Amino acid sequence: MSNSRRFKRSAKPKKALTLTTKQLEDWFSNCDGSAPCVSMLDGYLAAIIVSPEFVTPDVWLRAIVSEDLVDAPDHTLEGVVRSTIFKRYNQISSTLSGGPKRYAPIFRRTDEDEVVLEPYADGFWHGMRLTLDDWKPFISNHDILGPLTAILGHCSTMMSAEDRAVLLPPMGKELLAESWQVVPELVEMLHVTLAGSRNIEIR
Repeated sequence: MSNSRRFKRSAKPKKALTLTTKQLEDWFSNCDGSAPCVSMLDGYLAAIIVSPEFVTPDVWLRAIVSEDLVDAPDHTLEGVVRSTIFKRYNQISSTLSGGPKRYAPIFRRTDEDEVVLEPYADGFWHGMRLTLDDWKPFISNHDILGPLTAILGHCSTMMSAEDRAVLLPPMGKELLAESWQVVPELVEMLHVTLAGSRNIEIR
């Protein structure tokens, strides 16, 4: 009989269950009217990550979802939704910090596949508001104000579409209509430019 002992390999930690983008969108659509859509959530997370001031997860999560979801057990559907949100947060954060892939925002699209940037912009503004006092010194910087305008110019919660139309010159309207194409580069630039205030070194 062999004296060798058999040892069981330690079990690998189980990955948290997460939803697909479509499943998460369906879940949000069945919530009350205050729930975000996935595109709004994506803009919100991007603003949180590039913010001049680090925002702790317990703060930013409570500001975008219900308290029930924040405190839900991991094995419940709400817990899986929470894990999905954190997974997307980590994806954006690692990508902007030098990950192998480029940042790819999630935009809402029409049936004709046209991008609707308003939900993303609304989410971005909602995220900025959590640390707005920290943003203010940077907003006067033209290098930062320009990218912010390209995103927030689509925000429906700052001002109505009619008010935006009055303020924007014809050329500005044309540029805004195409600004969704450069949002990835704009967010990446903001992340790098504001990294010093967060004491973060970008690889």
